[in-house]
Amino acid sequence: MLIPLAYGDGLASEILPPEMIGSKNVTLSINSSPFLIDNTHVGTQINFVLIDAGTQQPFPDVTLSVSAFKGNNALFGHIFKSDSGNFLINIIPQQSGSVTFEEKGGFLSGMIGQNSGSYDVKGPIFNSGGLYRFKLEVLTMGSYSNQVSKPYNAAISIPETNQFQVYDNEYGKQNVTLIAYYDQINNFNYDANKKTINFSMPFDWSDANLRQVTVVHQEIKIPKSFGDFIVTKYNGYVNGVKLDDKAMSIDDYSSDDIRIVHLILYKQELAYIKNQTQNTSQQMNYSLSPASEDNFPIVQFTRNAQYKVSLSWDPPKILPGNTTKFSFKVLDPYLVNKTVNSLDYDFTVIEGSSNVIYHNTGKTTSDGSLTTVVVPFPSNYTGPITIGFENLNGNSFADSEFSAIVAKSVSVPEFPAFSVLTLLGVLGFAILLTRIGILKNNKYS
Repeated sequence: MLIPLAYGDGLASEILPPEMIGSKNVTLSINSSPFLIDNTHVGTQINFVLIDAGTQQPFPDVTLSVSAFKGNNALFGHIFKSDSGNFLINIIPQQSGSVTFEEKGGFLSGMIGQNSGSYDVKGPIFNSGGLYRFKLEVLTMGSYSNQVSKPYNAAISIPETNQFQVYDNEYGKQNVTLIAYYDQINNFNYDANKKTINFSMPFDWSDANLRQVTVVHQEIKIPKSFGDFIVTKYNGYVNGVKLDDKAMSIDDYSSDDIRIVHLILYKQELAYIKNQTQNTSQQMNYSLSPASEDNFPIVQFTRNAQYKVSLSWDPPKILPGNTTKFSFKVLDPYLVNKTVNSLDYDFTVIEGSSNVIYHNTGKTTSDGSLTTVVVPFPSNYTGPITIGFENLNGNSFADSEFSAIVAKSVSVPEFPAFSVLTLLGVLGFAILLTRIGILKNNKYS
């Protein structure tokens, strides 16, 4: 099995299982990261290290044959050498030309027989996100005279950002951003009638690939002005299979104006989807829509992770000109359902990004019960709001924010009193005629 990347972003890093090469137990580590020059992202750096599983130290004098592929296209093949066993390959995309290889250290290093293991690879390659596969073969290790032959297959994923403009019947033009951490996104569309975001991605559903994949991660950035999508719960599907709630998480912290919805599929979810569909098509078809029910309470950590705040509100749909009751508890972050009582707090509801609708300073209950705050909403505002908790227990770093929406009121058609009376009269007359018809039919039957 693969060891997952700490951030769970996909196959940006992996350590292959130990295998014997001669008498040595060997693992191969692969990492990728942005290649920076003067803090500017100019490409991708790939790091290969051949490691002794027993000592956890790199083998010296390693010769590595590397062939790179994307989809069905071969990108390059080359033999690299490293005295330290640590390879740093800086891939610098260019618009055209052939692929070139240059070892860092220059001509002098080559003359004295040194191999730095650091290379610049330039050419029309790695210029887009997606899944890149490598066929690797270890040719020497421990000594350049110690010739071996050990093949490996590996893959890394380069994140790709996609921006789409959608049109909603109620909220107009909205910009939705998709960051794919596994492979390229295709067939994006928004169904305004069903309020559903749809897209697809290539994926190999073979058992061999499922054994290798640790996680598949998509990130959907939704403007907080997109009211119908600022909800407490979503319905997500892959290939028609409903995702568990734990496969979706909401991030309202990273941006004041953007909500990020993470779709994270681990091995168990991937195996479940395959077993439910037995789909032979080599892709994932995603759909995401707001759930009709709410997922209360919403629980978030404070910025300093000192507390958790558990929040719900009633009615679930916040409307202009109405009052809403917010109920919350402050919880210990490490003990399940352990409330922190008699705690000072600042509670604020902000319209948009700056205008304060309501502010209250108080103290949470002393018995662990819910603390409630009733907020009257102005009749002239609809749109995103931020529900903020600050200065918990007097700590300026103990704060937490929740996003919600003040929905547009649904107008109900009004009928003048005369029209209502007229309608009732017509209905009564129709009922009378029906009864007369029934009596006549009975009389002559």
